[in-house]
Amino acid sequence: MGADGLVLDAEAWAQVLTGLYGPVSTRVDPGEGFRAAVRVRELGAVRVSAVRCPPVEVRAAAGPCDESAARHHLALVLGGELVLDQAGRTARAGRGDLVLFDTGRPFRLRPTAPWNAVVTAHLAPTPPTRPTPSSLPSPPPPPGGPGQLVARELPGREGVAALVAGFLAGLARDATPYRPCEELRLGMVVTDLVGALRDQWLGEEDPEPPVLLPRIQAYVLRHLGDGGLTPDRVAAAHHISTRYLHRLFQRQGLTVAAWIKAQRLERCRRDLADPHLRRLPVYAIGARWGFANAADFSRAFRTAYGITPTCFREGEGEGGSESRGEPAVRVRSQPRISARSANDSHATPQQTQR
Repeated sequence: MGADGLVLDAEAWAQVLTGLYGPVSTRVDPGEGFRAAVRVRELGAVRVSAVRCPPVEVRAAAGPCDESAARHHLALVLGGELVLDQAGRTARAGRGDLVLFDTGRPFRLRPTAPWNAVVTAHLAPTPPTRPTPSSLPSPPPPPGGPGQLVARELPGREGVAALVAGFLAGLARDATPYRPCEELRLGMVVTDLVGALRDQWLGEEDPEPPVLLPRIQAYVLRHLGDGGLTPDRVAAAHHISTRYLHRLFQRQGLTVAAWIKAQRLERCRRDLADPHLRRLPVYAIGARWGFANAADFSRAFRTAYGITPTCFREGEGEGGSESRGEPAVRVRSQPRISARSANDSHATPQQTQR
């Protein structure tokens, strides 16, 4: 971040805040000349900022939404006081406290002390996606996600909160020039720590919000064609820890990796049975749904359906229903799918193809 950071006047300060939080309006004391200092470090998809400023008011402002900008921001107060008004609540965070806010909805943020020092983790946003098909409408944000912690003081003196606070404070002081791969790992540490904080604060055994798992499964369906889709990436996209993601699926008797593979294989099976896709090679159908290796695709397909993809396409399965334009193959086994929105929806290959 650098040793001292940039010293900014009121106009430059407002520009920096817009870059960190999206469209905002600021109000400063019109008396003495305004001066604030800021340091920003890029850690992969996560950004960490450290600021020192006098009293100021920051409000969400109308403006174009940048989907690549962070939406959730976890602030640690190193000195002074930070007052946040959002979601009908007011949080007053003092030295050592953490507070989360969501720039996707109205907010008012006020450092109120003569001098305030705050370090903020600007959490990685959900990666932008292609338009969702009409059969798969975008669900609302989960009530059990980060939004449930918005505008609540989180004391950072014990447990996971102390670990988060200590790590963020260390980043605020650190001026080490890291390599890109090291920055990426540090960003992942921030994401995992925030996910662990969310798990602890909401409780390990909290009843799972009914829309969270379907929302995650809908996200997976939109990205099936991406061979880099992993549990870590899915968890990061929803601002939860990977461990919590696995627990969500385990509650339904599923594993994340097995469910993803089953969905990919089902899309492959449908494409292989589609007479309009006869000219597309078998290996290409596997690749468009995330199977980069043809041999792995063939082996996985045979394990799931008891027949190779090529034989399935040629109608060499049981029953001989080629006259209907779809080979008849009895599915050997398929992991059950609990969320109706994932079971009933069908993402088109064009919307997941890289």
